[in-house]
Amino acid sequence: MDQEPMKIDSNRIRTLREARGWSQEHLAAVAGLSPRTVQRLEAGGRAAHESRMAVAAALAVEPERLLEADTPPQAASASMQKPDHLEKIIPWAMLFLLALAWFGYGVGKDLALRDNARCADNSVQCKR
Repeated sequence: MDQEPMKIDSNRIRTLREARGWSQEHLAAVAGLSPRTVQRLEAGGRAAHESRMAVAAALAVEPERLLEADTPPQAASASMQKPDHLEKIIPWAMLFLLALAWFGYGVGKDLALRDNARCADNSVQCKR
């Protein structure tokens, strides 16, 4: 029963391998494959059913996790990026906080000057 090679997610294989601290040669030895086969798998090639099963067993994952996702890579990486609207909101929020601090400083300074003037006029009203 001859099956045609399946498209696999080469980034996922590389990520799983590197998370374990394994080299390509080590993964090949554990999976019982040649190092060249592992290199081809990580380069985005197609994998025979047996190779995919061997790599999945070596990495202790379900074989389906190694299949390429239906979503394009750009869509998957876009969800990890910062949304564009945050890039517009953050500078305005920073400006608002700066203005609020400046306003608060001005009000506090005016209140302190008023209290100091009251104390200079009548020391009985001062609370120290």
